[in-house]
Amino acid sequence: MVADWFRQLRIPIRDPRFWVIQMLVLVIDIGHLLLEHTQVLLGESELYLLSVSVFLIPVVYAALAFGLRGAVPTALWALVLSLPEISMHGWTTRIGIITQFTIVLAIAIIVALRVDREHKAARASEQANRRLSRLNATATAVASSLDLDHVLTATLRAKLDPNREQIAWIHLLPDGHKPTVTHIDASRSDRPHDLDVMQRSLTDRACATGLEQRSDPDRVGVHTAVVPLTCDDRVVGALGVSWPLDGIAPDEFRVLNAMAKQLSVALDNIRTHARTNDALVQLSQAKENLEIYIELATEAQEEERKRLSRELHDDILQSLAVVRGQVEASSTCTHPSADTARLTDALEILTDTMGNVRRYCKDLRPSLLDDLGLVDAVEWLTADMQKRTGLHVELAVEGGRRRLGGRDELLVFRIIQEALNNVERHADATHARVRLGFTAAALTAAVSDDGRGMAPTGRTGGHPSSRGLGLRGMDERTKLLRGILIMESRTGTGTTVTLTVPSGHHPVA
Repeated sequence: MVADWFRQLRIPIRDPRFWVIQMLVLVIDIGHLLLEHTQVLLGESELYLLSVSVFLIPVVYAALAFGLRGAVPTALWALVLSLPEISMHGWTTRIGIITQFTIVLAIAIIVALRVDREHKAARASEQANRRLSRLNATATAVASSLDLDHVLTATLRAKLDPNREQIAWIHLLPDGHKPTVTHIDASRSDRPHDLDVMQRSLTDRACATGLEQRSDPDRVGVHTAVVPLTCDDRVVGALGVSWPLDGIAPDEFRVLNAMAKQLSVALDNIRTHARTNDALVQLSQAKENLEIYIELATEAQEEERKRLSRELHDDILQSLAVVRGQVEASSTCTHPSADTARLTDALEILTDTMGNVRRYCKDLRPSLLDDLGLVDAVEWLTADMQKRTGLHVELAVEGGRRRLGGRDELLVFRIIQEALNNVERHADATHARVRLGFTAAALTAAVSDDGRGMAPTGRTGGHPSSRGLGLRGMDERTKLLRGILIMESRTGTGTTVTLTVPSGHHPVA
């Protein structure tokens, strides 16, 4: 109980200097008693009160060393030691001694108050310097690195006071593909693995409201405070601190908010840098993809020209040569029946040749696309494929039909055409289905089959070296449409290619 009383008065009982001062008071009192016993000092002597004045030395020294918490106990200790002596004298001497003690105590209090003010100012200056040092350390940490873990760790170390038991943490909300992250550190204690219920509750509230949160000051004192972290007026996390043994000083709230602002700027810089790097990587991949696509497209164009040249030479020119021979032979023939037969054969050859020419023209650019629109062009494409290959191809149209821009309809048509070509060449399927869906928000075109499928691919992104010319062409056309192209496939279960084109980018024709 006595120890609790001393702690409440903050008497410096653990400081050896305090006890040296008290021993000096005791020595002065014993010296006074010895002088009085040897009758050097008598009650009526003018020098009798001199020993009381000597108490001023230890009392003032205690005031200079410890302030009020040292001066007042020392003065009271001197008065207690002097009580037996005071009781042995008359009232005149008693009043003189008490007056002398009052003067000593008043001087001690005046000196102690001045000392306490100076100590308080020094402590405030030291705390301000320490807070400024922590802010500078935080600024240095957030400005010197774009590594998220380094910035978070350095900020927590700068926030913690090594002279007090504290816990600090940074909680970051999920961002894109990055999950929730909580970094925790502690001073003068073991680092906890997780936040307690109070800390977690205040952190969640700060993230939800975007406002500073504190523990209940009426019941437990403000031992925990959490401030939100914001980037572009959006809460991205929270910075919190707990002082388990002490209440948080008012100035610490300003420090906490200043550090939160510095950390918010750093997080914004880190995320901007990350987005810039991602954009540069995507741009580099797109450039590489485009270069490979142009190279392969050029090769494919030359191959297509060779194919058309060969087909025109082997099919059209040969057919025309046969027709020419039939016409020349009929002009010199003397038998009408033979003449009629040759002309009939020539007519059939010309009819077939015209059909082949029309097919070549439609392959190059179907006139239906310009005249009637995307749906009719896709309907011709599926019917032609079914006629040529025997593969059952189904077309389904959902929603109200509408026309797109000429360029956009051509891009969508080519993507569907390439998807059907892949079904014909690679799927080994017996059934294919094309679905065109028109909504107010988007146009959806899907091509599916029941073929052998392939390994899962997801989006048609990926590295350029892993994709063929057909997929690259579909991907490049999708980019021109500002759309999304997704390929879903599993071995043995078929493939589905889905194109989604936002309607806002394509005005109705």
